[in-house]
Amino acid sequence: MIKVLIIAAIILIIAFALKYLASQKNNTLNYKRPGPATKPAVLKENDKIIIINNASIDDVREAITDFCKTYNNESYTAILRLTQIGNNKFSITFPYDIDFTTFCFAVNYFEYPTDIKWNADVRAWATTKSNDEWITEKSANKKVMLYIPALDKEYDNVFLTTQDNIGYKLGFAGGKEIKLLDTPEKSYEHPAIKIHDIVKLKFEDFG
Repeated sequence: MIKVLIIAAIILIIAFALKYLASQKNNTLNYKRPGPATKPAVLKENDKIIIINNASIDDVREAITDFCKTYNNESYTAILRLTQIGNNKFSITFPYDIDFTTFCFAVNYFEYPTDIKWNADVRAWATTKSNDEWITEKSANKKVMLYIPALDKEYDNVFLTTQDNIGYKLGFAGGKEIKLLDTPEKSYEHPAIKIHDIVKLKFEDFG
């Protein structure tokens, strides 16, 4: 009798597990999409760019699609433009612009994409504004580089270095936290490619 009860319990556990996995898959397939009326139509000039090295095109497409599923629900928070700029090297730009907060989230997401195992190098660049989240008087209206150091074990922040090599750690976990660093984790470098160099290349838009 005990063996029968144990077997029945195991069957119930397996059944509940399968039902849960099925519901999770359905949630992924049926994620909410914003209405077409909220899709931007006017291009906005900006210099935000993310460069991903050492990744496959399929993995980059999957990561961008998953990011858009997360952030484009009620409205289009981000439309990402993917351009291949070399062998296993890609740029992501934002033809309709993107707020600085979501831009930072994107840098973190592409460093740690869900269900994708890669050793990609992810770096980003932008020009800050004084009213951007996390930005102080020492980092406002400057060109900055965003990245995550190789030794990072927190997974919920990005690091910022200004064009004059002032470094910050920008945290997500306990609200939006900012820490001025004695020295930046990486010295500022100019992006290897600029947006005006890639505008005529073939691209894909994701939203």
